[in-house]
Amino acid sequence: MVKLKKELKLLDVFCIAAGAMISSGLFILPGLAYFKSGPAVIVAYLIAGILVLPSMLSKAELSTAMPKAGGDYFFIGRSMGAGFGTLAGISAWFSLAFKSAFALLGIGAFASFIYPEISMLQIKFIAVFFCMFFAFINLIGVKHAGRLQIYLVLGLILILIIFLFKGLPVVKNENFRDFMSADLRTLFMTAGLIFVSYGGLTKIASVAEEVKNPNRNIPLGMILAFSIVTILYVLVVFVAVGVLGKGLLQSGTLKYS
Repeated sequence: MVKLKKELKLLDVFCIAAGAMISSGLFILPGLAYFKSGPAVIVAYLIAGILVLPSMLSKAELSTAMPKAGGDYFFIGRSMGAGFGTLAGISAWFSLAFKSAFALLGIGAFASFIYPEISMLQIKFIAVFFCMFFAFINLIGVKHAGRLQIYLVLGLILILIIFLFKGLPVVKNENFRDFMSADLRTLFMTAGLIFVSYGGLTKIASVAEEVKNPNRNIPLGMILAFSIVTILYVLVVFVAVGVLGKGLLQSGTLKYS
């Protein structure tokens, strides 16, 4: 049996999990979520975070007990048989493909802020290019993918922190009037919509076999990623609502949602 090299440290685990979370759920969905729930979209992000906790804890437990590559495919195949494992693996591939497509489309959408005349076809070309680029990096090896992820995630977190420092002083209280105007049903529906924002957290289980000291690094990395990214989600959405208010509905990315 081929054994994979253990090359991922705690920082790699954190950045892979956090990087899989910080994507379209933060840069595209807030406008659409605000349309449904108004300023209470902040609460919806918290609810979505609470809903992902059972999945995170169970994946952390399974990954430390059975630190093997494959994630859902391996866990379900081991407990329920190869057929169910294959079904779980295929489902995981599709979920990642759709989530990645959504995120990559978002990359192209943000190009419209730099080049307003960009066409939808050009946006799709940008998305395909980045898809092929990241696929190539992962084919080279998880070590290189992990290193790239560290640079991308730390840079992204820095940008978000700058955004918070610049935005907090100009938050307008009037944008939070009728904060809980949405009913409980709408709030939970919105949380279901933005649940994808947390979808990448547990995907680190797929590379558990390549993590050094998995008993410590996998659960700790997942908990750190969940905690830090959840705080960033809530603060960034708070600032976005406080600064833009209904301007979120005129966001250039809303049409892509």
